[in-house]
Amino acid sequence: MRRSLLLFFLFSSTLYFSQKPIFTKAKVNAVNVYRTSAELQNVVTISLPSGNSEVVITNISDEIVEKSIQINTNSKNISILSAQYRDDYNSHYFENNNPNGKRIKDSIAILENLSTKINIERQTNEKTLELLDKNQALLVGSNTSSVAQLMQLTEYYKTKRNEISIAQLDINKKYTEAVSKLEKLKKRLKANTESEETFSDGVFVLKIASSVAGNAKMDLGYLVENVSWEPFYEVKGNKLTEPLDVIFKAKLRQDTGLDWKGVKLTLINARSSRNNNAPVMNPWFLNSYKNEERPTQAYSSGKDTARTREIEEVVVTGYGGFKINDNQLNISFDVDVPYDVLSNNEDHFINLKQIKIPAVYKYYTVPKYNTTAYLVADIKDFNTYDLISGSANVIFENMYVGETRINPDQTDDKMSITLGDDKRISVRKEVVNDKSNEKFFSSYQEKTFTYDLIVRNNKKEVITIDIKDQIPLSKDESIKIELLQSDNADFDKEKGFLSWNVKISPSETKKFRVSYKVRYPKDFSLSNLK
Repeated sequence: MRRSLLLFFLFSSTLYFSQKPIFTKAKVNAVNVYRTSAELQNVVTISLPSGNSEVVITNISDEIVEKSIQINTNSKNISILSAQYRDDYNSHYFENNNPNGKRIKDSIAILENLSTKINIERQTNEKTLELLDKNQALLVGSNTSSVAQLMQLTEYYKTKRNEISIAQLDINKKYTEAVSKLEKLKKRLKANTESEETFSDGVFVLKIASSVAGNAKMDLGYLVENVSWEPFYEVKGNKLTEPLDVIFKAKLRQDTGLDWKGVKLTLINARSSRNNNAPVMNPWFLNSYKNEERPTQAYSSGKDTARTREIEEVVVTGYGGFKINDNQLNISFDVDVPYDVLSNNEDHFINLKQIKIPAVYKYYTVPKYNTTAYLVADIKDFNTYDLISGSANVIFENMYVGETRINPDQTDDKMSITLGDDKRISVRKEVVNDKSNEKFFSSYQEKTFTYDLIVRNNKKEVITIDIKDQIPLSKDESIKIELLQSDNADFDKEKGFLSWNVKISPSETKKFRVSYKVRYPKDFSLSNLK
């Protein structure tokens, strides 16, 4: 009895595994794109017999994160016994997956073989003609040849050469026709390949038990890599009296091995040629040390260089609109229009929305870092526009002026966008030598620095400009710093910042004098005092 049962189970298992697999193709219908990955959502329809079946779901991305696989079905009659991803499934199914392309490839192979044979025949005839010409010349020049032999040779040469030459004309025609057809087929294959979806070799192999025969529908989702998107902006301005025209885009690229055709995109924010950012000042602390000591790491809380804020880039898609979902942990953008995104690792740009943002325009300069006047747009209530950090191309008065940053991730009550520099505003810093000096006393030394900040408006209209400067700070009580003159600047004592906000008329020049004194012990040196 036991032996009979064993044979029965062996027969049953052999029958189960010898069944022909059921093939079906996954269709990507929606994609949730994260900053560096994406979730592909597929719909799969299968016709299942009653009992156990092996189902092979084709067209699965090779860039899959296997741990992320989710398969759901609403049918109570189906149980998924196992699921396995494979990238090397052997089957004739793949050979016939693209019948049109396969027929073209077969025709190309036949024509390539035919053209090769024709070409061999052409070359053989050419060599034969060369041999005839060479031997004829040798025999004609021989002293042993009689007149009869020469006449016989001439007749043979004439007949044979005509025969081969006429045959060569026909062969050349056939070769030209074959090459022409071959080129046409290759063009058709290229057009066919470009018009069809990229087909991946990856498959899911499922073992499914169904209590009844019938059609089953399954939702299949998994994460893939080699996908990224970045936010991107175009900022356009015409006049200082008009709002900014901001186009919010996304730049998307994917190389998953699958073309996304007509998919619903959701972009999830769960992450330049020319540097056009106005410098930002940091407090300037003096690095002090006694002369017998070697300078160690300074008392500095910030570098004495212009600071630029690092921001993330962004990716865009299409010309539809989008719906914003402000989730608990991130912001997502549901694109209204289905899109095609090819698996070619190239940038795909999509316009998401275009908005007009009121702005207050002003000029901004920090002569300590450079003598450039930047045009800056200040935007209040910027959080109402659902912006995310990204790079932006700036176009002002129909001219590309450079690249800047949009950075709404801040605690200030306004966001500033640098629109470019204006060469019609001249800025310079001049040292006043007769007011700058260095004095030595018995126990300390004293240095006085005096300079003028000079701004000239060469434009035809009045401008408002913020001028920024600073004096040094010290954490050492033995070092005393005193501001002697600032020409009515707003002075931030904690940071050492000097600020002027002034209006300058056309062709007007304004001068602002800054003077400060630094007193420190005689046996001290200040490495970054300048």
